[in-house]
Amino acid sequence: MVAGIVSRRGALGLLAGATAGLTFGTKFSFADAPLKVGIPIWVGWMPFWIMDEKKIGDKHKLNAVLTQFTVQTDARQALAAGSLDVCALNTADVLAIDAVSPVAKVITLTNASAGADIIIARGVDKVEDLKGKKVALEIGSVSHFFFSKVLEKAGLKESDVNIINMSAQDAGAAFVAKAIDVSVTWEPFASQGIASGGTALVTSKDTPNLIIDIISARNDILKSRREDVKRLLDAWYDALEFVSTNKDEAFAIMAKHSDVKVDEFAGMWAGVKMYSRPENIQLIGTPEKPGPYSEAVKAMSNFMVEAKLIPHNVEPSSMIDGTLLA
Repeated sequence: MVAGIVSRRGALGLLAGATAGLTFGTKFSFADAPLKVGIPIWVGWMPFWIMDEKKIGDKHKLNAVLTQFTVQTDARQALAAGSLDVCALNTADVLAIDAVSPVAKVITLTNASAGADIIIARGVDKVEDLKGKKVALEIGSVSHFFFSKVLEKAGLKESDVNIINMSAQDAGAAFVAKAIDVSVTWEPFASQGIASGGTALVTSKDTPNLIIDIISARNDILKSRREDVKRLLDAWYDALEFVSTNKDEAFAIMAKHSDVKVDEFAGMWAGVKMYSRPENIQLIGTPEKPGPYSEAVKAMSNFMVEAKLIPHNVEPSSMIDGTLLA
């Protein structure tokens, strides 16, 4: 679904916007106050709706209300404002919040892009050949971050190319229309460009663990309702287990909430790497011995400062709390 993918990957700037969401799901009856959980539409967060439809929360005595957001920026702002307790977001979203005030922490990693972000090109055989070329991408987006790292690896700088600011959808359409020969976009726009005669120059499969989605919680909620947040994480990992053991039913549920056909959802799912609990423990590490995720946070923070999306760097140790994973 176009709207689902775009909602996750809009620009990372700090533009104000109205908070808006649609509340679905079960209010479990094990506690007086439900945990308010925000879920933007994105393939890697669809297991939340398995948690809901299969009533996995009941097993963990979880009291939660899930709210679906069509615009991810709205979900981020709702978490920052205290309208949500927990929210599925991108690493950059938590950096954007905490660069203003230390409000939230990353409590688990949900998924990384593993092929769903793609540089599509026509008449270009290698990254080094991009020098002097026009490249369509959305400035300040995760596509921009992905592209900057690909250039860096090839020994190029952004000043070596001519970036044309377009949304991912428009960048894909411009490529199909042959108005531009290089676009940085994601599925399904990338596949459409490839079908029109383009090639996948680089995909996020070549940059593992770079674009990382997460579940975040407000610091005050981690203090006052820590056990409730732990129940939510336990239910999340049970939902992931359900996907692995009941793929047909799971894909049907997740495709419905993504508003796509099951086979389309299967293709989207193949483009993300879902993280297990053991993988999270290894990637996040401990305060004494941080894992590789801390380096991903530093890289994203540096990029956002350089792009003037946040005023200063945020230390990974101040925005990561993996202690609920044990």
